[in-house]
Amino acid sequence: MTRIWSGARVDGWRPFFLIATGVIVVFIGWEVADVWGYYASRGELGQDWAFYMDLGRRWLDTGVLYGDRQLTGSAYHVLVNVDNLYPPTAILLFAPFALLPPAISAVVWWVTPIAAVVLAVVRLRPAQWTWPVMALCVFWPRTIGSLIVGNSDVLSAGFVAGGIMWGWPGVLGIYKPSFAPFTLAGSRQRSWWIGLLIVALASLPFVFSGAWGQYLTAARTWDLPWDRPVLNVPLLLIPVIAWVGRRPGRLSSASMGRDRP
Repeated sequence: MTRIWSGARVDGWRPFFLIATGVIVVFIGWEVADVWGYYASRGELGQDWAFYMDLGRRWLDTGVLYGDRQLTGSAYHVLVNVDNLYPPTAILLFAPFALLPPAISAVVWWVTPIAAVVLAVVRLRPAQWTWPVMALCVFWPRTIGSLIVGNSDVLSAGFVAGGIMWGWPGVLGIYKPSFAPFTLAGSRQRSWWIGLLIVALASLPFVFSGAWGQYLTAARTWDLPWDRPVLNVPLLLIPVIAWVGRRPGRLSSASMGRDRP
């Protein structure tokens, strides 16, 4: 087991890992076609991305972050892609995308985090036992759905991958508090702490404007189940699994995101 987890080659298991990965990839292709067809038939391809762009434009035009019914202090039922469920600093991620032409915004929104995850896997060159495990994370229904609708979980996975490689991008994942533990990727690098300081400073204007108070009011009274984010974790685990199964010498075993000298 030690040899497998260290990333050493285990020839006897190689055919199993390759076949298992290939079978899962086939199922991934089937699932992508099925889920794509489902959302396409409902006109909902990229619907989450479009919602974030609307949030960004609304804030830039009016300064409004949360809907009136979210701020009454009374319990309310969350309407997906209607109610803003993000802390105020998240708008600093959404607003720049809203300023771009839609086609460019969409390309950057999807390509950048996916490329970060792929680059992390390539750099880490994880052992073959990780291949079917990572493939299962892709096959997870919420992963496919998140990719097709452009959910912010895709950004979160990119931040985890970036944190593992460079440190500071991991901090950006704090925009989604439910994934806070994943922001620690790269926390042993100095750049991570510098990034944390910058995020903290960027949050201050929202404290003074009362936006953080509005967020706490909205979050305290919504009806989201506490375990809802768990279903989205497999997408973020892909770069983590690659890090766990990395080849010896690829990245320091002492920390996530620091190259071995």
